[in-house]
Amino acid sequence: MGLFTSAANRRRVAVHVAVVATVLVGSYLLARQYLPFLRSAEQFRAWLLGFGLWAPVMFVAVQTLQVVVAPIPGQVIGVASGYVFGVWYGTLYSMVGTLIGTTIVFVIARRYGRPYVERFVAPEWIDRFDTNSADRGAPLIFGFFLIPGLPDDVICFVAGITKISMPYLIVLAAIGRFPSILLFNLVGAQVADDRIISAVTLLVALLVVSAVALYYRDTLITVLRRERA
Repeated sequence: MGLFTSAANRRRVAVHVAVVATVLVGSYLLARQYLPFLRSAEQFRAWLLGFGLWAPVMFVAVQTLQVVVAPIPGQVIGVASGYVFGVWYGTLYSMVGTLIGTTIVFVIARRYGRPYVERFVAPEWIDRFDTNSADRGAPLIFGFFLIPGLPDDVICFVAGITKISMPYLIVLAAIGRFPSILLFNLVGAQVADDRIISAVTLLVALLVVSAVALYYRDTLITVLRRERA
């Protein structure tokens, strides 16, 4: 089936690409305004905490935007939340933002279907999933959430055009993403406590796992697809 098979599909894609473009431009302008604060970890923490009681809300909004638009890697956000809020509150706020973003992406993909998703996800990635099954694709989706380095934000789009239910996806995302979010927040908390050696050691270990996962992603996908068979 082609991407622009009907006038309705063409209108939907045009409207929502325009919406995403607007969000991207807004994010860019916001980043330009606050870039000086992001150059220094201490300045960033001071800027964010300057919102007082609204600081967690601001951070959750940034984390949500990261999932929906993905302008910066989620790992960077995880380290920042641990640095600013500590490991436990940072993990909590990161999880809340991540799950809100996951829900938004899922709802958009479910509402506008494959023609819309194909604007962001290559068709060959979509074809790796069984879009007609609610259960058989779950191990593959969970594996993308669990293994650092795999494009888990992309999977939120793809999941929206499968038969999986939104509550099921949220459970998979919460369980699968929790370990890596916790560990990246731990890195940020250790940096805040001046435990630089342990922070760097943990960060290097996580980055190695991510690099290995990216390098062997086709093999991992094959294994996960066998699990669902």
